[in-house]
Amino acid sequence: MVNPFGSLPCDPTFDEIRAGLAAHGLDLDRLARSMRSEGRRADASGQIPEPLWQACEARALNLNLVPLEHGGCAAVQSLVSRTVLMEYLGHADAGLALSLPGPGLAAPPVLALAGPGQQAAFFRDFNSDTPRWGAFAITEPDCGSDATAMRMTATETAQGWRLNGTKCFITNGARADCIVAFATVNRRQGRYGIRAFLVSGDTPGLVVSRIERMTGLRASQLAVLSFADCELPAEALLRRDDEHALHDAFSGAQQAWDYFRPLLSSIMIGTCRRVRDELAAFFDTGGLPATPHLRVADVNDRLLDIDRRITVARLLCHHSAWKTDRQLGTSMDASITKAYASRIAAHITREALELAGLEGIAAHPALEQSYRDAKAYDIMEGTGELQRLMIARAAQRRPPDPIRGSAVFVS
Repeated sequence: MVNPFGSLPCDPTFDEIRAGLAAHGLDLDRLARSMRSEGRRADASGQIPEPLWQACEARALNLNLVPLEHGGCAAVQSLVSRTVLMEYLGHADAGLALSLPGPGLAAPPVLALAGPGQQAAFFRDFNSDTPRWGAFAITEPDCGSDATAMRMTATETAQGWRLNGTKCFITNGARADCIVAFATVNRRQGRYGIRAFLVSGDTPGLVVSRIERMTGLRASQLAVLSFADCELPAEALLRRDDEHALHDAFSGAQQAWDYFRPLLSSIMIGTCRRVRDELAAFFDTGGLPATPHLRVADVNDRLLDIDRRITVARLLCHHSAWKTDRQLGTSMDASITKAYASRIAAHITREALELAGLEGIAAHPALEQSYRDAKAYDIMEGTGELQRLMIARAAQRRPPDPIRGSAVFVS
């Protein structure tokens, strides 16, 4: 898989990332403190609180995930550096980390499928002092996990294209200024009939039908979007000059998933670290285990097990990101990372509630919020079952390793 963002010869340290973002106008530590203090309010309202970032920081946030040649920050151009950044923000608050301004999941398909002029126009809109959001619309009701079975249609007209259909579970869909929407021009062609379109959030006929009532990650505003005779100009179709007759736009969607699964996994790791820190703080200040027979040594053993799981997840995440930066990454690497991270997030958040009990939840509400957030992780960017199916299929296609064999296990 080609990495559209490029890579750095040597990935920056966290201190270098912090300094680079500061030079770009973003005080990372102040942002994290604000996310931590405003997280409960965002969880209750499903909205981004006004004081979350300062007005002068909106431009820097908008340019997150923007390539260097279009104004992005040099310190976060590699996927490895971006996983480090998102783990830090996920530790502050996962829902708000997913809700920050920027092109988001729309960026990879634009870079994979659009020509230079379209890319420049798309990223130019994020070079703004006003917060702007991008969104990625491919999932549809009643299509299960098979995105190639989509029913949303794109019909060519004299002026351009007309979109009709419904998309669901669109992160930041209700606040998106621009949306990369996938539709079929010919269902008989399967994935080869799928095309990607850039749709402005204020296009007539585009309606936010519903914002899902989420158990967790509420600020991310997963939305249902309805497209009813949305008229688009011809240039809304993402296309490169080298496009052939059966151009596979679905590959752009796959590239977006492969790129974002390590990023989402890093947010999960941040959640797990936050839970571990809150749990340790509870016991360090005299809190007692909810199960009376547990000794101090038992609690320490559980904390060490949590540390081990977090370390494994981080290594998987960074390995997948490192391979992507060097154009070695595969969908299998991204799926292994996401499947494991979502599973340990569920395990660690549940373990924390069992250890701390109601007393711990009262003293550290982030434990309960993180447990609810973890419920959503398994379905975002493809369910855990889908990830394990993709891993199994990829393992079957892989030539056997003469030393280790061909089996792949994800616990």
